[in-house]
Amino acid sequence: MKKYICLVFALFGMLSVGSCNDDDPVASPIPGEDEEVVIPAPEPINPVLVQTLYFDFGSVGGENRGSQTESPDENGHYWNNIYNNDGTHAAINSVFKDFVNSEGTSVGYKLTLNTRFSTNGGSGGGGLLTPDAELLKDFAVSTATEDYFYIESGENGNNFTISGLDKEKAYKFYAFGSRSATEKRVAYYTMSGLNSYQGELQIAGTNLGGEGVNQNIGNICESGLVYPDEEGTLTFAVSRSTGAYMAINALKLEEYTDVERPQTFTSLTITGSAVEEGEVPMHVISPTDKVSNKFEAFLSLQSGKFSFKGVTPEGISTDIGKGHEPGVVAMNSYGISAEVAGPVYIVVDMSKKSYTITPVEEWSIVGSVTEGGWNAGAGVPLAYQGKGVWGGRVKLTGLGTASDRARFNFIMNKSWDYTMKRISDTPNEVAFSNSGYSSSDINLNHGTYNITLDLRRFAFYIDCGEEGIDPFKISVMGSSVANGQGADSNHGYAYMFGELQDERFKNQETRLPWYTSGISIGGNSTLNLLARYNDLLYDCGKYVIFGLSLGNEGIHGAADQQAIYNQFKDNMQTLISKAREDGKYPVMMNNYTRGDFEESDYRYVKQMNLLIHEWDLPSVNMLGAIDNGSGKWADGYQNGTDLYHPNTEGHREFLYAMVPSLFDAIEAGKTLPARVSGTSYTLAGKVLEFTPEETVHPFTISFKVKGATDGTIATFTNGGNTMGTLKIQEGKVVYNSPSQGKIVGRNVTDNQWHVVSLTHYYAQGRTLLYTDKSLAGELNEKLTVGKFIIGDNSSTEGREYSELFFYRSAMNEEEINKLCDGSMLKSSLEIYAPLDGSKSTIENLAQSMNTVIVKSE
Repeated sequence: MKKYICLVFALFGMLSVGSCNDDDPVASPIPGEDEEVVIPAPEPINPVLVQTLYFDFGSVGGENRGSQTESPDENGHYWNNIYNNDGTHAAINSVFKDFVNSEGTSVGYKLTLNTRFSTNGGSGGGGLLTPDAELLKDFAVSTATEDYFYIESGENGNNFTISGLDKEKAYKFYAFGSRSATEKRVAYYTMSGLNSYQGELQIAGTNLGGEGVNQNIGNICESGLVYPDEEGTLTFAVSRSTGAYMAINALKLEEYTDVERPQTFTSLTITGSAVEEGEVPMHVISPTDKVSNKFEAFLSLQSGKFSFKGVTPEGISTDIGKGHEPGVVAMNSYGISAEVAGPVYIVVDMSKKSYTITPVEEWSIVGSVTEGGWNAGAGVPLAYQGKGVWGGRVKLTGLGTASDRARFNFIMNKSWDYTMKRISDTPNEVAFSNSGYSSSDINLNHGTYNITLDLRRFAFYIDCGEEGIDPFKISVMGSSVANGQGADSNHGYAYMFGELQDERFKNQETRLPWYTSGISIGGNSTLNLLARYNDLLYDCGKYVIFGLSLGNEGIHGAADQQAIYNQFKDNMQTLISKAREDGKYPVMMNNYTRGDFEESDYRYVKQMNLLIHEWDLPSVNMLGAIDNGSGKWADGYQNGTDLYHPNTEGHREFLYAMVPSLFDAIEAGKTLPARVSGTSYTLAGKVLEFTPEETVHPFTISFKVKGATDGTIATFTNGGNTMGTLKIQEGKVVYNSPSQGKIVGRNVTDNQWHVVSLTHYYAQGRTLLYTDKSLAGELNEKLTVGKFIIGDNSSTEGREYSELFFYRSAMNEEEINKLCDGSMLKSSLEIYAPLDGSKSTIENLAQSMNTVIVKSE
């Protein structure tokens, strides 16, 4: 009986191999015979257009920034407007709905912003004001092209989702972006659902639109057909190829029927004799964590053949092999001949039934932290270690600046087209910057590290190498204020503290060469720090200062402020615990003011700071440095109209609130202080003296006193030779200011213990006197204090003193009350002397190297 083989192909089905005679079995394909097999091309599909939607992305509410598009336009088309709703931004999680198609018919679609977008446009923002209908056709509507959404220079992969789509239909995107700028700006637009499409569009550049026209005036990014996922959603992402700011001005969406939905696969494995390891699981390219039908892998090929094995959502295994032409796959088990050998990058798109193979010549590190800067051809190379892993010990010598902080990308084949970045809000996961993921540069300060790029796991690893942890490095990890925003050249309090330590080392005030290392990022909250916690490990320092705020956490305007408060509290405790587990010594900057804070915000800030005071770590009282008394910046210390950041002088006030010798004290073994009760020191004919370290602006001095007679209980120098005094006159505590003013407090000559507290807000220009918990009064003045003297050596009257505190920050009423109640408040504490007369010296239990001495002259 004559036997023959029938091959049956389906566009998205399995290859069936069988005999037309049921009596006889059929042999599988024989290796080596595949070259003779001719794979027929699939039948083409002919989609039919159902409807079209137009979207105008832009800015409203600002002068010369743009406007919404009215419907119908001159072409009779109806538009949907997507616009800013949070100042100049369109807020994350914003939902736009009630859409209509081009004919004005309502559709049930919604557009949700998964990330924040910035907005701009009009004559002030460089939008395309006079579009040419011959070039842009139906996009030539001035209100649509004149304004735009855009991503900031530090953002990437910002995206939105269109939901409510028909998953049995397919959609085509037409995207227009334009912004006048001489910088070459090329955007990637990525549309993804069941499958994905990525297009590239230059939106700006010198003479891009003709002589003297530095923007796109006629090019539109047109996608192929994209299918919604199983939930009927499509995602549109904006990322960068070249340049800083990427815009999207307008979008057209076409809906098609008479299409054939692709077979989906949840996993794909490459296998065969050409695969050096036999088989390698492929990585799913899915920014939305949904089935994308797109896979990638880094591996080594050798002479031989390869094919793929896919698994459907139903768990069915499918052979995928040679297609009708190179770069195409089909549902069969025929192998594909490997045309290249060595390390390669393979991408398979099962919706298009296509694959690409790119030889990997090199992976390198490129960025401001490398000697060659941002030159893609002058990076620091990593050696191939096999199995999709590159790495090595690298020395990074570049120094970041205010505008270009120390950071890097991984670059393949010395081309920006293959830029690998960290996926946002992940510790160490990476993705190509053009693959639709929200991603960012990898922050790393100069030093020598072991760096590994593992492209089996699509992750990077950095360790401190042979040099290990730097015992003198103080990492500063926080948000924009910690990063110096508002100060000249971003030289804020963290930078100033590093400069102060360097000066102290040169002047031999400390024997240890402390320095600060900035790893802060603007806009960060506790959630961001937890997500990028590895940045702290990569910085290789022994100490860390956490600098965050309830403002960034979202306390202002929150529907549930208590929930925000709890989130900050719990996450900070987690960060502190993680740092300790990893051998770091944590320090915390407490919460500070903001130009838009209201009474409820202020209340939560003060409540949180009281909590931080008593946490088991050193902290800094930033609120007492430049609070105006209602939670806003003191006059003259806000950065212009910027509500969120202090100016240079404001940062300097924060610096003055930091204990200069804190880290010397920690290194010397001084532990956190605890309150000591029941001790006292009788001063008769002698005094206690101390001089605060370095420059002091805000301060609080507090001590307990007991006696029955009048007399001087404390004095301090101010500026040159003027003196301020605290006296008991006619039984009452009286503050005599160096500026001639006076505050009279309560009676304290009842031979009982009383707490006397003098607190000074330098930025506000206010001094307040408390007797116990009672506010005696206040004066308007600015002090620059020097030496403090407790007692009066000219008097032979014995007076008992106990628990001397000196803080480098002012204290509010709630803090004074807590201090009087016996709480150990530690933020900005430079002196805590219990005052024990049974000991020969005065102990300072605070974490500083300052001392209190006894004098009897």
